Amino acid sequence: MFLTFAHEEWKKHLRPGNRAIDATCGNGHDTLILSTLNLSHLYVFDIQEKALEETKKRLGVRENISYHLGCHSIFLGVETSVNLIVYNLGYLPGGNKSLTTQAETTLKSLENGLNLLSSGGLISMTLYPGHSEGAREKEAILSHVAHFSPKNFQVSHHQVLNRSKAPSLLLIRKIY
Repeated sequence: MFLTFAHEEWKKHLRPGNRAIDATCGNGHDTLILSTLNLSHLYVFDIQEKALEETKKRLGVRENISYHLGCHSIFLGVETSVNLIVYNLGYLPGGNKSLTTQAETTLKSLENGLNLLSSGGLISMTLYPGHSEGAREKEAILSHVAHFSPKNFQVSHHQVLNRSKAPSLLLIRKIY
């Protein structure tokens, strides 16, 4: 449900020629959606080589996509502002469930991403509280963004209220 909602938000937000980051590409499903949106460049990150391989298999080699093996907290190789940063947190579907995104590196990534985000840019973060690190990560992120200045950021959190461990979607729009 939330991934479909997120995809619709990306499509409404992005314009041809924009740049985006898929900070946690996983098996490439979100990357594939982003690749259809006439971007001038798409930066794709994952800490697991298996994830990048699966994503490359799904998309093939494309001139406007660069793949980066490494932690999403750094965004090494991104030297210009971007219009959208996408996070799909948790673990690699079909992979080792003990390898998950971590609250500390995701918060660092969020801060670095905010500096890369253009005015009017959007961060889309799908949160998965169904495992212990995911629950800790969600709590840390929501606590952090709750203190963002409304003069600088519009922050919204979309969740299913009658399912406590359901994924949720955090959207952060940079106003200035």
